[in-house]
Amino acid sequence: MSRSLRWYLRLLAALTLISCVGQLGLPVRLGNASAWGIAPGWQREIAFWDLAMYLVIVGMLRTNNAAGGRTVGVALVVLQLLVATNHAVAAIQTHAALNTIMSVVNYGCVVFGVLALTLEGRSPRACTSSSDSSR
Repeated sequence: MSRSLRWYLRLLAALTLISCVGQLGLPVRLGNASAWGIAPGWQREIAFWDLAMYLVIVGMLRTNNAAGGRTVGVALVVLQLLVATNHAVAAIQTHAALNTIMSVVNYGCVVFGVLALTLEGRSPRACTSSSDSSR
């Protein structure tokens, strides 16, 4: 797995963990800053989803499997694009601070992810790592 893809996955692991802690520990504060308000049940579900994604990402980083890393990377870029767009729509409609900030963060992650995946495809190690890890 290329260095750029590893950095992207590390960033997403950190962001999902921060989101998890925030949704569990600060649901009222986050809810008040967002267009969607306070919804403890949904916020817990988001935190649980974040925790599961964190475990997937960390597991992939530990295996250092190029093919698996690309698959997880693509999935995260798509997820970030969808989440960013959802936040952007809410920010446009309500001018909620949290949604504005998170749309920028998530779109930034999309750009970083696309660059990391592009570099991964050009990396000479990307070709050898996937075949070596299958043995």
